[in-house]
Amino acid sequence: MIKKLGVRYRISCSIGAVIFGVIGAVIFGVAMGIDEGQVWIGLGAALFWGFAVWFISLAVRQSNIRDVLDYCKKKPHPEYEMERIEQFYKAGASVCGLRLNNEFFLYIKGDTVNFAETRELMWVFKIVTQNRFYGIKAGKSYQIEVKLNDGSGMALTMKNEKMCDDVIAYIEKMVPYIILGYNDEVNSLYNKNPQELERIVDERRHQYFEQVPVR
Repeated sequence: MIKKLGVRYRISCSIGAVIFGVIGAVIFGVAMGIDEGQVWIGLGAALFWGFAVWFISLAVRQSNIRDVLDYCKKKPHPEYEMERIEQFYKAGASVCGLRLNNEFFLYIKGDTVNFAETRELMWVFKIVTQNRFYGIKAGKSYQIEVKLNDGSGMALTMKNEKMCDDVIAYIEKMVPYIILGYNDEVNSLYNKNPQELERIVDERRHQYFEQVPVR
């Protein structure tokens, strides 16, 4: 499934590159046939060619599964690691797109895959944002924020608050040793001294595994 998502994304990006490349070529052909405004039309063609190159780069890098590919490349046997992740994907049902055990964290939405080793997780909390349009309330947006031990993070978009709560409950069930829920103290520690927060999570993990068999 993961490989298929990468291939499908590559095909979509390649089609996008062709479309923008053709439009750029047409505009350039028009620019060559007229005298006035030739420079500006030429710049328009260059813009479309720039988009075409961007799409090509996305296709080559398979950006939608970049996290998985980067993980596999770091291992001695990348193909074996990819197969392990594929098996993890097939092993059980997801909760709102999230699959999780004590080894892998995998969230899929559309063709995009967010992936990390579970040992990298430090802090997870939900964010509910009241959207406004010219000062008028225009619905809310929901996401799960996942903070990792290298200072990076993932924003997992959700349709509603119940989905956020279901995901948080699932994470708490599977890896209860990480920090769950937002508070200013944890935020300050994460921003000022992430090593200490990582130490706290590692200590909680060790204590957990001393009491509970590895799943």
